[in-house]
Amino acid sequence: MKITRSDRSNMALWWWTIDRYMLTCFFTLIIFGIFLVMASSQHLAESLNISSHHFTIRHLLYGSLSIPIIIFFSILNEKQIKVFCILGLLICISLLLFILIEGERIKGAQRWFYIGGFSFQPSEVCKPFFVIFNAWILSLWVEKSMSAAWMWSITSIIIISTLLLLQPDLGMTIIMIFTWGFQLFITGIPLMIILLLILAFPIFMIFAYQNFTHVKIRIDNFIEGKAYQVSKSLQSFESGGFWGKGPGEGFYKKSLPDAHSDFVFAVAAEEYGVLICCVIITIYCLIILRSFLYTLKINNLFFVLSISGLAFQFGFQSLIHLASNTDLIPTKGMTLPFLSYGGSSILASAITAGILLSLTRKNISFETLNEKLYENKNNEQQNS
Repeated sequence: MKITRSDRSNMALWWWTIDRYMLTCFFTLIIFGIFLVMASSQHLAESLNISSHHFTIRHLLYGSLSIPIIIFFSILNEKQIKVFCILGLLICISLLLFILIEGERIKGAQRWFYIGGFSFQPSEVCKPFFVIFNAWILSLWVEKSMSAAWMWSITSIIIISTLLLLQPDLGMTIIMIFTWGFQLFITGIPLMIILLLILAFPIFMIFAYQNFTHVKIRIDNFIEGKAYQVSKSLQSFESGGFWGKGPGEGFYKKSLPDAHSDFVFAVAAEEYGVLICCVIITIYCLIILRSFLYTLKINNLFFVLSISGLAFQFGFQSLIHLASNTDLIPTKGMTLPFLSYGGSSILASAITAGILLSLTRKNISFETLNEKLYENKNNEQQNS
């Protein structure tokens, strides 16, 4: 479909007001993800006695569905986003509670429920919805002087964190709490509260270390340098070198547990080399930095909190994945947005991308657009 400058449809207005650079970055990550899952999942599928392209086909389906989801959310206006995210958050919290009661425990965790052979993880989708809800609540607290809003913000993060810890899912809990704390910092709360939150983190980690066996094992293995997955991941980086061994030629991916999800960056390093890894990191940095630059141009607190919160969450999750793959932190089953296999992860990433694109759209009408196009046409005629 070709959109000309004379087109006045809603799709044309969307196209001329959307951040096309950021949109291109998201679509590029989706394409990269398809190739990486294709390279990293075949040996796993064969070991499970299923079609070698089982995970690739599913990821291709997830990636294809993520495109209309991104477009759908990017078309919504501010009010529609608030309503959709608040309702979505309520549904996700209900599902988190439902999973604890009726969910199936897999590898010691209750995080998923199944619909027609497909698994769904509500905590993934909960992330972008919570950012928008918390941004709305904090903006009411600051701009409308609603003291009750502050209590709603605290109550919501306590409820969500408690439900996540009961699964247990420490990594997701950390992402949610850090995002909440970052939004508080942007709001401008007293420095003393920020310091108290920072001091509370070591206490939280000590509690997790003493009460969650899997956390203790991972931290002990990290300190002692005995983490099997990380050793294979580092060997993948060494094997790939600068240019990589080539698509499908990776060796260490076969011994990496969940290479198609938790260690997909290591697969990229071995098969496509450091060069492609740098390209991937650059794309993530462009999305995050471009989002933060938008917050410097607007005065609407809700927009500032929403955009910065989503960008922080998107970047923080990516950083955890990259750091655990390179032995900078203890291993954590954290997906890399758009690149790792997983329908819930891609759905959450698509919602995040769509909302970011919606909130960063140029606030112009058809009349303003007509003026800009008229000016561009005159400039082209003069130059010719």
